[in-house]
Amino acid sequence: MIVREAKIADAPAIARVNLDTWRTAYRKIIPADYLAQLSYEKRESNWQEILANAEKSKNFVCVAENDSGQIVGFAAGGCERTGKYVYEGELFAIYILEEYQRQGIGRQLVRTVATTLAELTLNSMLVWVLGDNPACRFYEFLGGEKVEELQTSRAGVALKEIAYGWKDIAVLVDRSA
Repeated sequence: MIVREAKIADAPAIARVNLDTWRTAYRKIIPADYLAQLSYEKRESNWQEILANAEKSKNFVCVAENDSGQIVGFAAGGCERTGKYVYEGELFAIYILEEYQRQGIGRQLVRTVATTLAELTLNSMLVWVLGDNPACRFYEFLGGEKVEELQTSRAGVALKEIAYGWKDIAVLVDRSA
């Protein structure tokens, strides 16, 4: 498995992983009709814009490739977006195709995000996750502490979002190794 910095040319593959993972990870959380109408083209356009502006915005995206060079996961990070928390960095997104989950790819992607945040002198990190998402256990396993819970709405459904934080990402990098 190779984890590397994403390029603009990766946008179609990132969009595919993003959408396919939404459809599997959130199938019991978000209505099926909403998930079915999501568009690869729209996601691809969004990721092209994110990747094109990454350097200017100090955000970044990394991808995980399997042995055949197929992108099977990605993560995005940068400065914490709200300024409301003591956490300097944020893991904006991490998605791995269902058939590649539980193989250590998530830990590799988190390690890469934490390392990149540290290089930017952002030494703490926050991540938001839907409360009914099994990924909560992943963040807890990596030592994330619950910071806050908020109510939100997606696709007309009331949902709980949980923020997990790491005050020192050096600890996170060590745990991810």
